[in-house]
Amino acid sequence: MYLLGIDAGASKTHCLVADEKGKILGFGTGGTGNYEVFGLEHAMKEIDKAISEALNMAGIEKASLGCFCLAGADFPEDFEMLEDAVSKLERVDRVIIKNDTMAALKAGIIEEPYGIAVIMGTGTNAVGIGKSGEEARLFGEGYIFGDWGGSGDISREILHRVFRAYDGRGEDTILSKKVLEFFQESDFVSLAKKLYYGKIDRSKMLLLTPILFECAYQGDKVSVEIVKMIARETALSAYAIMKSLSLVKEKVKVVLGGSIFKAKGPLLTDFIRAELHSFNPIAEIVLPKYEPVVGALLLSFDYYFGQVVKEIYDNVESTVFENLKINREEWL
Repeated sequence: MYLLGIDAGASKTHCLVADEKGKILGFGTGGTGNYEVFGLEHAMKEIDKAISEALNMAGIEKASLGCFCLAGADFPEDFEMLEDAVSKLERVDRVIIKNDTMAALKAGIIEEPYGIAVIMGTGTNAVGIGKSGEEARLFGEGYIFGDWGGSGDISREILHRVFRAYDGRGEDTILSKKVLEFFQESDFVSLAKKLYYGKIDRSKMLLLTPILFECAYQGDKVSVEIVKMIARETALSAYAIMKSLSLVKEKVKVVLGGSIFKAKGPLLTDFIRAELHSFNPIAEIVLPKYEPVVGALLLSFDYYFGQVVKEIYDNVESTVFENLKINREEWL
């Protein structure tokens, strides 16, 4: 008996395969696994590529069960469509479809039966599992759906603030100089023209976020204000899930997943902790112990056995790095 876990997002797809005792046997990668980016056919092709690599490494042809944690699995119609598409790949006997946020949550809470995760990468979302196994999740579809956060919103906020500083409506900030240097522009008129005429790729704008934290650590008031905005939204998202799952007064773990929370230094985490404790003083902030694909694999075992099996979890932990020669530092 073999199980697999898939974590598929907008930038990459990862797959892990393990035997029934939790020994990891194979690892595979693919490109964009979110059907909303390049379409369903492209997403399935990349997911199948990752599975093929993992199965080939393991020396097997098929798995008994697979938990597919997929970006784009948002509404019931999505789950139905994706389950059908994944089943047609004929890689597993039983298909479990979850939103990709569930993989990040599981990678942080590990053996805990309940918990919350807030994800901030390009965008943002939050998810949780309650004490009775019930699940809750925000829409996570962008600004008009109530969301704010991730490198998309943060980069726009940075540009908003530096242009206001330039035209006199906002406070001076060292972000201004850093932003011009980043885009290799001499002044804000030149930068404005490039942005207006679409001559700067959006993917480049998303890379502004590290500059924010660099300036915040230099004591820049505007930068610190934006970092506080990130912290506030993170805590509010976690609190919304807590209310939905009746966990407001519980000692619950809040997992912080995604590239934004990998910012160097304690500033952001300290702000988040302060905001979160204003809602629930006994909530605990944790960072994921593994990459989300490990969480997806652990979910596969939970579904197969109907419960958390500690011995299996221990075997996964002892083999995920050693057997696959995966660099621990690159995964954390």
